[in-house]
Amino acid sequence: MQSLNLPMTTLVELGSTTAIKAAVASGVGPGVLGRLAVETDTEVGRLVVVPTEGLSLERSIRMVWSKGRPLSASAKRLVRQIDDFSNSKRVP
Repeated sequence: MQSLNLPMTTLVELGSTTAIKAAVASGVGPGVLGRLAVETDTEVGRLVVVPTEGLSLERSIRMVWSKGRPLSASAKRLVRQIDDFSNSKRVP
């Protein structure tokens, strides 16, 4: 919102995705959630996606693990897949 010079006022903070979806569906106001979180709701018409052209809603996600504990083989594969995906999205 700042990139569009629009003021942002927080009206309510909710503690879960389910609470946000319920509030939006009941008409409290708009919400911002990830695509996967609302996929079923949009397929059945409970919620609608509003295009946000010119507004970047990307977020950073961090991978964390215990410093003194080695990663399992499956965890290493996951880290590698995320890294490969991340590198494929970067603009040279």
